[in-house]
Amino acid sequence: METPEIIAIIVVAVTAAAELICLFIFSKLKNKIYPLCCTVPLYAEDKELSERLDYLSILIEDGSLIAETILFIDYSASTEQLKLCSEFCQRYHSAELIIPAEIEEKLKKICFL
Repeated sequence: METPEIIAIIVVAVTAAAELICLFIFSKLKNKIYPLCCTVPLYAEDKELSERLDYLSILIEDGSLIAETILFIDYSASTEQLKLCSEFCQRYHSAELIIPAEIEEKLKKICFL
């Protein structure tokens, strides 16, 4: 190998190392977390809500749910469904029960804080 080739390889290697440091190490040091939100619409016709809540519970307890917040949006939920969601929200503080008029306000709080 000749000197210009060796210099070119060294420059490329240093540049690649600098990119890795900037992209991964510095972002980890800053604890940069991008907020994700999971929404669950509630309708009276939904017969599988309890199974859906059980599944979400498993994901939360395993730590495999990547969303930081779960929003239950009451479109036409029955009293029993609202009770199940309220209990879920009391158990998991990352979950919240809202009405459609509150969606924009909640998403602004979640994404821009």
